[in-house]
Amino acid sequence: MGSNIIIANEQADWGSGRRRVREATDFLRGQGFAFSLGTAEHPGHARELAAAASRNADTIIVIGGDGTINEVVNGLLASGQERMPCVGIVPAGSSNDFSKSLGIPQRVQEACRIIVNGRTRDVDVGQAGSHYFCSASCLGYFAEVAARSLRMKRLRGSLRYVVPAFSVIREMSAGWEMTVRADGNEFRGAYAVLLVGNAPRFGGLTMLPGARPDDGVLDCLLIEMASKWEALQLIPLVYRKALERHRRVTRFQAASLSVTLNHASQVCNDGEMCSSPVRSINYSVLPRRLRVIC
Repeated sequence: MGSNIIIANEQADWGSGRRRVREATDFLRGQGFAFSLGTAEHPGHARELAAAASRNADTIIVIGGDGTINEVVNGLLASGQERMPCVGIVPAGSSNDFSKSLGIPQRVQEACRIIVNGRTRDVDVGQAGSHYFCSASCLGYFAEVAARSLRMKRLRGSLRYVVPAFSVIREMSAGWEMTVRADGNEFRGAYAVLLVGNAPRFGGLTMLPGARPDDGVLDCLLIEMASKWEALQLIPLVYRKALERHRRVTRFQAASLSVTLNHASQVCNDGEMCSSPVRSINYSVLPRRLRVIC
């Protein structure tokens, strides 16, 4: 018989996650939902806890944001277990893009009711090199924006990304010469951004409207290098969910793609920065690999 394990990040949303952890655990106990609790104490710890729990847990409940979910999913998949626990989510981050994409309630008690009574849904997982992601992975200036967003401790939601976007646009120069091969198609040129999405939301906004996390393909955006004035014009299009209508933006779907760049770029997965920049990377989708209560 398996068990229910909570992996909680009390530091989520710059420390306000502690209150949500307490509220969630109190509510679940009141519902007679038995669990053991593990608290992530440092970056990477949630991944370690998930890998250890993968051997005997029925359900892993994540109380945290997109970064904590990312760590848990990477821990589960890296464990090599064929049968993985299903995952429940109590949103406690600043953006909570993945849970919003799945329609999971953002209020703690409502999210807990879903865990106690909800149905499961099998969703895809994206793979970027040796790492996995649930919402999206990006290269280029989006990754630079994401890196700077981690220092925006007083901002929540989309503002964490939009505010640093202005400084990145002000400083941007030549971009990257990229070659992207995707399911028989090839894109080659000077690009500012590659966004590879598994779900519609990323960075607190709906970047890929209509994207589905269970369709077996990745939704991708390539943004050509533009003048700084044109780049500024992209921001309101994001808020209108119309970014792909701009003449410098190409959207396509692929089950796999390979990317080469003329110079290294940072990589961001679900808002978490990879440790090393890359000059080449392969992407693929793992169809319906993750079972989520939602």
